[in-house]
Amino acid sequence: RNAQDQGQLSSIDLVFCTAFYNSVLFVPLTLTELSEVMIFLQKPGEVPHFFQFLVPYVILGAVLNYATFWCTAVNNPLSTAVAGTLKGVLSSIAGMMMFGVRLTMVGWLGLITSTLGGFVYSIAHSKKPKKI
Repeated sequence: RNAQDQGQLSSIDLVFCTAFYNSVLFVPLTLTELSEVMIFLQKPGEVPHFFQFLVPYVILGAVLNYATFWCTAVNNPLSTAVAGTLKGVLSSIAGMMMFGVRLTMVGWLGLITSTLGGFVYSIAHSKKPKKI
């Protein structure tokens, strides 16, 4: 974030760096399952299905990654984190309603804590004096 504030990195540069570091972490983990993937892809008709799902996932992942860094550049990292947390709360509620999932006591505690944290942050941020 500091390099971006000083104009040394653009949002695209940050997206590239994040993707690069994620690749360093996840490519070796993916290689451990390569034999099972190859067995799966040898079945008839699985290669077209694989690419039919892979291409949209890659595009959506790239768009989400760019949007996250753009949001962080325009706002601040804490606002982006709170927005992500509230998105997770809404996703959890939608999942409970659509799929009939039942939360444990720890799940409810996490959901309530996330929701309250988002509301407290929103209230505190709205009462913060505006810079002119």
